Amino acid sequence: MTADNTNIMILAGEPSGDIHGGHLCRELKKLDPGLQLFGMGGPEMENAGFEVVHRIGDTGVVGLWEVYKEIGKYWKIFKKMVAVMEERRPDAVILIDYPGFNIRFARKAHQLGIKVYYYISPQLWAWGQWRIKKIRRYVDMMLVIFPFEKEFYNSHGIEAEFVGHPLIGTLNPNLKKEDCRKQLGITSSPVIGLLPGSRKGEIEKILPLLLETAGILRDHLPEAEFLLPIASAELRPVVDDLMKSAPVEIKVVEENSQNIIVSSDLLILASGTVTLEAAVFLRPMIIVYKISFFSWIMGKLLIKIPFIGLVNIVSGKKIVQEFIQYQARPEAVARAGLEILTQPGIRDRMIRELKGVKEKLGLPGAAARAASVITNSL
Repeated sequence: MTADNTNIMILAGEPSGDIHGGHLCRELKKLDPGLQLFGMGGPEMENAGFEVVHRIGDTGVVGLWEVYKEIGKYWKIFKKMVAVMEERRPDAVILIDYPGFNIRFARKAHQLGIKVYYYISPQLWAWGQWRIKKIRRYVDMMLVIFPFEKEFYNSHGIEAEFVGHPLIGTLNPNLKKEDCRKQLGITSSPVIGLLPGSRKGEIEKILPLLLETAGILRDHLPEAEFLLPIASAELRPVVDDLMKSAPVEIKVVEENSQNIIVSSDLLILASGTVTLEAAVFLRPMIIVYKISFFSWIMGKLLIKIPFIGLVNIVSGKKIVQEFIQYQARPEAVARAGLEILTQPGIRDRMIRELKGVKEKLGLPGAAARAASVITNSL
């Protein structure tokens, strides 16, 4: 158990990490109200009793080339956080995803003799196995959210605990399609959800594709209704600007994506955690993704797994179609969507496979289990 006046430094670099960090902070505080938590985070962590030394925002940066162009900004933040760690000498450091920044930070913490935990593993099994030696040397324990990650790290001599996926505890299992549609004012069918991502860079590249696809689908399904959630109010101007070229009417909703997902008969979405959210609600989907040419070429060289969508990775096989980069053409995506909507056998087979993915994600309480492991090992 933790001693009196224990200080833990936590680093989350993106809005998604802030959400997971907020849940983790609350669970740590439940176990030890006297814990002092500080570091890099956002409003979710701050609301959980976390001292924000550096406040994060949505950088909107997607892809290797885009990150490279912002390297100067990240380096200043990195030096600032290292200086804070050297001054305050925490009893432990908890890193949340954000590998380019956090793996380097782990090295600095290790050099100071500070215990390092990594919650929500970087996807080294997909693209960064060359970083395994650094994880083994600088990280004391990996707290992983997929069952296959524990096996992966253990096979490389790294201590790892599977705590379950934090997404499971954040979703409302009682949501009903009829109730969500009524709340959104939807009366027609089928309902198609368009989810272009939560970052400015993603939206700018992916939303035009989704709008063209919606136009083709409407030609074949005149009664179809289209829904588009916006992750934050700051993204509204970006979406509104792109929507000027929309060939069909699309209902834009500034709210949690859960209602959109549950309301939909089909989801066309950007690759990411949202694919797992759709899997939990057993919603048929199509995955699309587009990045800069340079980032795509680098990804082709670095990524060592056959899929990009987490739902397929967790399944271990391709259960959802993926349209990536130059394959992401409106005609091809629309054709796949029509097959799902008009052929019950295809839809039902996908739903059966999604049930298996849902089971693999574990039970609710990932943050609580992670907090317990941390406090019991300090």
